[in-house]
Amino acid sequence: MTEEKVARICWSSNNWEKPSGKDGKSRNKEAYEYLYGFGHEEWLLDTKKIIDGYHYAYLQATRTPKNKYIGKKFNISLYSINNKTKRRFWIGRLKNVKIITLEESRLTYNAYKDRKWLSEMEEQIREVDADVAEFKKIDPEYFSTIKFKLSEMEIDGTPMKLISDDPSITSDYYNLKDKVCEPKLERGNFIFVPGHKEGKDSVTSTYQGQSQKKDLAHNRIQTDIYKLLTSKYGSNNVGTEKATGFGTSIDVVLKTDKERYVFYEIKTKNSLKTCIREGLTQLLEYSYYPDNKVASKLIIVSPNIMNKEDQIYLNTLRGKFNIPIYYQRFNMASAILEETEY
Repeated sequence: MTEEKVARICWSSNNWEKPSGKDGKSRNKEAYEYLYGFGHEEWLLDTKKIIDGYHYAYLQATRTPKNKYIGKKFNISLYSINNKTKRRFWIGRLKNVKIITLEESRLTYNAYKDRKWLSEMEEQIREVDADVAEFKKIDPEYFSTIKFKLSEMEIDGTPMKLISDDPSITSDYYNLKDKVCEPKLERGNFIFVPGHKEGKDSVTSTYQGQSQKKDLAHNRIQTDIYKLLTSKYGSNNVGTEKATGFGTSIDVVLKTDKERYVFYEIKTKNSLKTCIREGLTQLLEYSYYPDNKVASKLIIVSPNIMNKEDQIYLNTLRGKFNIPIYYQRFNMASAILEETEY
């Protein structure tokens, strides 16, 4: 039977597909990610890069002074800590992870170089103002430490918050720990709680697999909608940034009666079609995932004026697929959520 292990990996808000910058990284001034602005584990789940059926990656926990794990195979569960919020997130599990030799790592490095993947990684480091020169110094024999097949990944897509003092995490060192139990995750059914915390600056949303910063316009619209809805329906029936129970949060929720809710998703792009495309997928997930129907109405909000084609599209979604999706315009000049639901 394959041994079950747990490993902590460095923080990334780009779903461990590419570096995400210093936000959330270690504040220890001697830590590699603090010094250079990235961690090699930030490509751990960049599974677009496949060699002979395997994805190769660097996992700090499997690198030891005497290379004692080389040649072994483990099932490895992964978690990470956002050092800005101090919250732990459970990422998922990789099965039948093989710890590769130094020679196989060197060959992997050469393959990455030949396929221009190293150049791509360097550009990703530049994009977040991290240290490209440090990346170029890497020893090819330690470029990768593990390999696994995509079919062996058990990654939900959205990292889930761990309960404080979860017994599945026996320490926060970057080593390979025995898995003693399954984690206790903060997941479950949507629970409505009224209230709003006004955002003053751009803020990063609940982890959604990528870095998503909500701009000042978004925060301003959210606050104004909250005030408008509470004046009409009462403060006990309106809430913002409400957790879905699955690692995501809803911009605004209106409680219309005991078990009926309206979900609002705010978009600020200057294309209504783009706002609908992005908002629709999010609202469907918030209400229906994995097998629910929490909201009786889904409303996309943006400053854009409705047009004929987008109106036809929303009518089609409601008529053909019975999706309760609507659009309301937020008038930025008057700070009013217009009454018309398209």
